[in-house]
Amino acid sequence: MNFSTLIDNLVLACPMCMSGADGQGLLAANSAILFLLVVLVGVLMSFFSFIIYLAKRAKRFASEEAMETVRVEERR
Repeated sequence: MNFSTLIDNLVLACPMCMSGADGQGLLAANSAILFLLVVLVGVLMSFFSFIIYLAKRAKRFASEEAMETVRVEERR
């Protein structure tokens, strides 16, 4: 067995691409890819929206704390 033969076998495309699949197999593969992309985008968007929520919350609490400091200084 030759080393180049081993490398050539590892580099080949998946069976769906190599067979020129059509019909139900191709539709199923494309649907699975689309589903995984939708799930990935949904998870990333929820993660980023949570980060934005935390940033807005921190900003709101910082401004409330600053207002409370101003009120305490005015009382003195």
